[in-house]
Order: sequence, then C-alpha cells, then structure tokens
Amino acid sequence: MKGRPMSEVNSKQKFEEALSLLNEAAKEKKEDIQRLLSDRYSHIKDAVLSGSDRATEVFEEVDENVRKNPWAYIGGAALGALLLGYILGSQRK
Repeated sequence: MKGRPMSEVNSKQKFEEALSLLNEAAKEKKEDIQRLLSDRYSHIKDAVLSGSDRATEVFEEVDENVRKNPWAYIGGAALGALLLGYILGSQRK
C-alpha cells in the first residue's frame, strides 16, 4: 500500500475485523431475541384465543338462559338499577 504506513493499514484491518465480529454477535443476539419473543407471543396468542373461546361459550350459555327465563334477568337488572340509583342518589345529599 503506497503512501500509507503499515501500522495504519493494520489498524484499519483490525477495525474491520472487530466490526465484522460485532455484526456477527449482533445477528446472533437478534435471532435469539426474535425467537424468545416469538415463543412468548405464541403463548399470549394461545391464551387470548382460549379466552375468546371461553367468552363465546359463556355468552351462548347466558343467552340461552335469558331466553328460557327472561323475567329473572329483568328483575335482576331492575334490582341492580334500583341499588345503583339509591347509592348515587344518597351521595348528592
């Protein structure tokens, strides 16, 4: 290499090697992190899907019960509204 001292060339070469090693290590860590996140995400996704399925089942059961015996639910809703009105009304005094 004409015009450049040998130590400068060696320094540049060492710097490039260090950058290459850092890039390889970063790629490995990136892959590890992506794999861990993917595993965690799949667990969360499974839990959400399971919860969604269970919520659908509960909704269907409640819907069926309301259709079989609507007056119990109408009475429960009226009682809940009465209690809520009493609690909110007593706070104004």
